[in-house]
Amino acid sequence: MSKYLNVKYYIETPESIKKTADLIAKMQSTGTWAGVKQETKKLVKKFGAKVKDIRILKQTKKIHLPTRAKNKNKINCAEIIISYPWENFGKNIAMLISTVAGEIYDLSELTAIKVIDILFPYDYLKLFKGPKFGLSGSRDTVKAYNRPLFGAITKPCVGLSAKEIAKLAYEVSFAGIDFIKDDELLADASYNSITDRTREVSKALKSVYEKTGKITMYAFNITDNPDKVLKLHDIAVKNGARAIMFNVLTGGFNTLNMLAEHTKVPIHCHRDFAVSTFRSPYIGITSYVFTKLTRLAGGDQIQCGGISGYLYEEDDEVLKSFDACLENFGNIKQSLPVSSGGMWAGKLPVNLRKIKHNDFLFLSGGGVFGHPAGGFGGVKSILSAYEAIKNGKKLEESNCPYLKKAIQKFGKVEY
Repeated sequence: MSKYLNVKYYIETPESIKKTADLIAKMQSTGTWAGVKQETKKLVKKFGAKVKDIRILKQTKKIHLPTRAKNKNKINCAEIIISYPWENFGKNIAMLISTVAGEIYDLSELTAIKVIDILFPYDYLKLFKGPKFGLSGSRDTVKAYNRPLFGAITKPCVGLSAKEIAKLAYEVSFAGIDFIKDDELLADASYNSITDRTREVSKALKSVYEKTGKITMYAFNITDNPDKVLKLHDIAVKNGARAIMFNVLTGGFNTLNMLAEHTKVPIHCHRDFAVSTFRSPYIGITSYVFTKLTRLAGGDQIQCGGISGYLYEEDDEVLKSFDACLENFGNIKQSLPVSSGGMWAGKLPVNLRKIKHNDFLFLSGGGVFGHPAGGFGGVKSILSAYEAIKNGKKLEESNCPYLKKAIQKFGKVEY
């Protein structure tokens, strides 16, 4: 049985790398800045973190984080691995993060500190159930196989009534979309409550199904106080919801984990505020680590950034988050990775080329509802783009009027 969880960091410090690595291990387990008599050798042996590896990198003169440290002439850079006894935090993601990515950010000795990866032993993973539905369950929900899933985000982000959103949902579902979701800015609002929105949207989607046989899942955003999240879930499911949505970092990993063990439908996970923790290379965690933690907590569908979209990440970083959704993770099911942020029909070719498989959700907001022919035209343009790609054609060669209008509106197709 593996009793340790290994964490890989990138650090910069004006101090000795070894001394700083030892300090991190000590401060994040049994120690403090001053020795205490209760910190016995026996206690440290069982509960103390240990420096497992140090790889010295370059030196720099740049100070990337504010610090009161006086020796700023030479900054030493390194990648280090620290092993933590997971008995210290157990099945508690909040305490896991507090341990491996907590007070270390306060240390004046560090002018950069980034969690690059967390290597979870199988024995630790077994404490968690992970996604209840995941990739395969999301496909089963809408009966869509052997191709990407296609989705839309209702726009404008806020301000619409439940009936207005239901009208948008009907329009794109009737056009053939697999998935729709609330914008992350809309949850249980006074002017558009979860009760009203789930009732109206579910009624609209049921009407589409009865007319066409098309099943569309709509993810309703139930991000709220922990004691309210499960109640909102139950209301949504009772009213016919096929999916729910949760803003992970603002809502909390432990709340997501609680929700995942309770849910009756897939959970779509938005990363909104989380980007503040991984956009800088000098502090926080990587998007890869965030995606791993979200999958561990039970996220069925995880937003990973957008391939060639308008978000900040390079495509390689987005693809790394895709890996975190799909790679072997012990007993934890695969999550459905989501490419979103500036997506429209003309971005589908480059997504398919770079992702190299069909196991993802291609999610568009403005690229659907900003289409000259509205949401219906936006969906038809994306579905036509996929058919053209399948048949080995350039999108510009398509006879679909909706795709032609999309190219005229949004610009150059990316291959």
